[in-house]
Amino acid sequence: MIPLIFFIAFLALAFAGFLGLSVLKAAPGTQRMQEISDAIREGAEAFLRRQYWTIGALSLLVAAAIFLFYYLSGDPEVRVLGGTIAFKMMLAFLMGSAFSAASGYIGMWVSIRANVRAAHAATRSLNEALKLALRGGAVSGITVVALSLLGVGGLFYFYGGVEHPTEIPLQMVGFGFGASFVALFAQLGGGIYTKAADVGADLVGKVEAGIPEDDPRNPAVIADLVGDNVGDCAGRGADLFESTAAENIGAMILGHCRLSHFRPGRDPVSAGGESLWAAGDHGGHLRGSDSTPAESWRCPEPQRRSVAEPTAWIRWATPPRL
Repeated sequence: MIPLIFFIAFLALAFAGFLGLSVLKAAPGTQRMQEISDAIREGAEAFLRRQYWTIGALSLLVAAAIFLFYYLSGDPEVRVLGGTIAFKMMLAFLMGSAFSAASGYIGMWVSIRANVRAAHAATRSLNEALKLALRGGAVSGITVVALSLLGVGGLFYFYGGVEHPTEIPLQMVGFGFGASFVALFAQLGGGIYTKAADVGADLVGKVEAGIPEDDPRNPAVIADLVGDNVGDCAGRGADLFESTAAENIGAMILGHCRLSHFRPGRDPVSAGGESLWAAGDHGGHLRGSDSTPAESWRCPEPQRRSVAEPTAWIRWATPPRL
C-alpha cells in the first residue's frame, strides 16, 4: 500500500504542475493590468523571501534543540523509542518545516500569476475565468495534500513502519511540529502585514487623500494586496499542510493507543491517497457556461440599492447559475 501512496502523491504533483502550466499559458492581460500585477508579485516574493530566511534560521535552532533534548534525555519513555530517536525527531522536524514552507510558497507563486489572468479572462468569458480560478486554486490544494502524503508516508516507510507499525507513529511527531512551527510564523507574519497595510490604505488613501478604496494609485493598496498573497495564500497553504500532516500522524497514534494492532492497509495515509485521487479526477472537469454574459456579474452602484431592501443585495451576491 505504501508504494501505491507514493505513486499517487507523485502523480498528484505532476497533475498540479500540469494545472499550473495551463494557467500560465493564459493571456496575462493588458499592459496596465500587468504593471499592477508585477508590483504585487515583486512585493509578495520579496516579503516571503525575507520571512522564510528568518523562519529557516529559527527552524535550524529549534531542530538543534530537539536533537540535544532527545539525545541527552534519560527519561525511560524516551529511551524506549531507540537510540536513534534524537536524529529521527530532528529529521522529521526539518522535513515538516521544509514541506510546510514549500506548500505556502507554491500556493502564493501560483496565485499571484493566476489572479491577473483570471481577471483578464473575466472580461471575455465567465467560463474561462472560472476554469483559470479553479485551476489556480487546485494547484495549491493538490500540492498541499500530495506533500503531506509524501512526508508522512515517507517517514512511516523509511523509519520502518511496515515492520513496526505501532511504534513508528510516535517517532514522527516532529514532522507535525515542524509544519506547525512554519505555519505559525507564516500566518502571523502575513496576517499582521496585511492588516497593517489595509488600515494604512484606508486612513491615508481614503480619509486623508480622498483616493477611492482599492485604487492602485495608492501604494498602500498594493501593499494590502501583497499582504493578501503572503497571508491568505502562503500562510494558509502552510497552515493547511500543517493540519493535514498533524491530523494524519495524530490518527495513527490514536489508532495505536486504541487498538492492540495497527492495520497499515487502512491507515489515514491510505485514505488521504484515495481522496487525492478522487480530487484530481474530478478537478479537471469543472467548468461553467459561456451563455451567461459577463455584464451580469458586475457590481451594481450602491446608491441604486435601497437600504430597506436587503434582499436586493442577496440577489446580487448570489451568482447566476452556470
